[in-house]
Amino acid sequence: MNKGLISWIIAITVALFAGLTLDGTAAQKQPPQRTAPKEQPKMGGTLVFGLGKGHANLNPFVATSSSTQFVKESSYESLLASDDDGRIVPKLAAAYEVSAGGTVFTLRLRKGVKFHNGKEMKADDVVWSANHVKDPKNGAFGQEMIKDVKSLEKIDDYTVKFTLGSPSATFLFHLGSIRMLPIAPAGSLQTGQIKLAANSFVPGTGPFMFEKAQPGFDTVARKFPEYWGGPAFVDQIIFRPISDTANRFNALRTGDVQMADRISALDAARVKKGEVKGIAMLENPLGGFRHIVFNYDNPLFQKVEMRQALSYAVDKKRFVSEVFFGAAVPAEVMMDPKGMWARAANLPPHKRDLIRAKALLKAAGYNGQELVLLGRKFENEFLEALQRMFREAGINVRLEILEAGVVEERYIQGKYDLCSDGANVSDDPVVTFVPEYYTTKVEKGHYSNPRVDRLLDGLGSEFDEKKRLKMFKELVVIIHDEIATLPLCFEIRYIGMTEKVQGYGSLRGHSFRENQTYFNQVWLK
Repeated sequence: MNKGLISWIIAITVALFAGLTLDGTAAQKQPPQRTAPKEQPKMGGTLVFGLGKGHANLNPFVATSSSTQFVKESSYESLLASDDDGRIVPKLAAAYEVSAGGTVFTLRLRKGVKFHNGKEMKADDVVWSANHVKDPKNGAFGQEMIKDVKSLEKIDDYTVKFTLGSPSATFLFHLGSIRMLPIAPAGSLQTGQIKLAANSFVPGTGPFMFEKAQPGFDTVARKFPEYWGGPAFVDQIIFRPISDTANRFNALRTGDVQMADRISALDAARVKKGEVKGIAMLENPLGGFRHIVFNYDNPLFQKVEMRQALSYAVDKKRFVSEVFFGAAVPAEVMMDPKGMWARAANLPPHKRDLIRAKALLKAAGYNGQELVLLGRKFENEFLEALQRMFREAGINVRLEILEAGVVEERYIQGKYDLCSDGANVSDDPVVTFVPEYYTTKVEKGHYSNPRVDRLLDGLGSEFDEKKRLKMFKELVVIIHDEIATLPLCFEIRYIGMTEKVQGYGSLRGHSFRENQTYFNQVWLK
C-alpha cells in the first residue's frame, strides 16, 4: 500500500473520531440535550451546599481535583468536556481538528465567551493559560499532563494550535477537564504565584464567579449574568465546609443547607427506605475504585495460579454488603461499568469458588506461609473482611494497618505482600491504566507484561473509536484473566438534597459525576 493512500486513510479515521467532516472542516458536535423539565425552572434564590472536604486555595490552576475541582468548576471551564458516556464534546472550544499524524490539535474557540471581568476570551488567553500550566514554577496540577506539548500558537483570535511530540488520543480527554487546563485571562497571575490574596480571585468563564472565600468558612459564588451558556437560575451558591458527616446530614435535614456531599452509606440507606422524609439522594457509582495490589517482587505472586486463587477466595457481593452496606458496586474492570469501555469489554464476573481456589494454591506451591496485607487505619473493616475470606480459602494473611504516610513508605520500600489501594478512573482508559499496569510507570507492585505495554501504547496513539474499543477489550481480557491486580468494587458516593432543589444531576437520571457540578442547571422550588 502506498504512503499517500495510508495517509488518506489515517486522515479519514482521525477526522471521524474528532468530529470533523471529510473535507477537513470542523463539525459542530454538541453535547446531548437534557429532556424538558416537568416544571418550569424558577429564577432566583441562594443554594447552600454542605461540603465534606474544605478547599484552601481558589487559584484555578492548582489543586484541581477531588472536592476542590468540584467547587472550582462552578467558575472555571475547560476547552472540551466529556459527556455521560465518556465521549468528547465541545465546551469553550466549539470544534476541534486533529492532524492525520495525531500530533497537531487545532481548536476553534467559541466567539462571545466573556470572562467574569467582562473581557472576551480569545486565543491569547488560551496560549497564556497553557504556558502557565507548563511552567513548573507555577505548581499547576496539570503540569504533568501538558508536558508533552512541544509548542502552542495562536493562529488567529479564535484559533489555537497545540503540537505534541508524539501522537496522543488521550490529549483530547485531558483538554476535557480543568484538571489540566482551566482557561483564565492572559496575565492574571504572576510566574510563581500560587496563593491568592484574601478575597481576590482570578476571573473565569463559568456560570458563577467567586466573591468571598476564607479557609474553613463559607465560600460565596454569585451568578455571572453574561455566561455564554445562559445565566444560571440561582442567584448565588454558598459552599459551607462541614467536615463531620453526621453534622452535615443533620444540616440537610433541618434545611440549614439544601445540598450536601459525601453522605454516609447508612444515612443514604435511611433516605432510600423512606425513614427520612424530604430528602432526595443522588449517586456517583464511580466514587472510588478499590483493588488489591500484589507485590510482584515476591516470587509467589509471579505465579498466575496464586493470584487467581486469591480472586476465587473473594465473594465480592458479600464483601460489598458487609463492608459498604451495599453502597458499592462489584467491579471487574477499572472503568465506568455503564460506559462504552466496560460495555465493549463485557467481562464475565469472577465468582467465589473455594474448591478451585484451593486447587490453584496447590498448583502455585503455596504451603501456608504468612502473607502481609497492608492498609490504612480507616480501612479496618475493609481489610478484616478480606482477611476472613482469604483464611476461609486456606490463605494465611496477617494485617498491618498503619498511618497513610507510613503505608506510602512501605509501598516504595516494597515491604508488603498485598496492599489495599484506590485508583482514579478517567474517561480515557490510557490515563486510568498506565499508572497501574504500564511496566515503566507502574506506581506500586511492579506488574509487567509487554503485551499490555504494547496495547496501551496503541491505545494512546490511535484515534479511531472502533479500533480503540477493540484494543481495549484485548487489553482488559489479559488483565482480567491473569489477575494483574485484584479488582473489588467501586464505592458509591452520595449527594443529598432537599425537595427544593431541582435540575441537578446527569442525563442518566438519579446520578451525578464527581468531575461535573451541574450548578448552571440547578433551580429552587
